[in-house]
Formats: sequence, structure tokens, C-alpha cells
Amino acid sequence: MARSERQVAIEVGGGSLRRGDVIQVGGQSMAVVDICHLTGGAKLIAFRTGDILTITPRTTLVVLRTVAGWEGPVC
Repeated sequence: MARSERQVAIEVGGGSLRRGDVIQVGGQSMAVVDICHLTGGAKLIAFRTGDILTITPRTTLVVLRTVAGWEGPVC
């Protein structure tokens, strides 16, 4: 069977956030397009919508991340 991509929900710390991750902010799904490092370990997150969010190194988020390697149908 061919390998396919699938989005999975995982919990990540502020340091593990990646471009392409999708998080919910105010009930709206927002895709991360850029991450800028700020002093003190904080990060400025830019979204596809043009909105921004600042997080600290201690911030924990649940993100949808696209991963490869899933085989077969999902039940």
C-alpha cells in the first residue's frame, strides 16, 4: 500500500512548534506560517490569516500536525 499523510493531534511545548502546525485560537483553526524567536525564549507565531500570537517557552499547545507514513484506510 502507498504511504499517505494524515493529521494527528499532539501536545507540544513552545519550543516544538513547527511551520505548518494548526492550532485552535478562540475556536478558530489557524495554520502557522512563520515563527520568530524573541528575547527570553519567547516566540512570535504568525498565521496564514495575518494574525500573530506570542508564546512563552512554558506554553503548551495541542496542535494538528501532518505526518507521513500512514497506510490503509482510517476507520
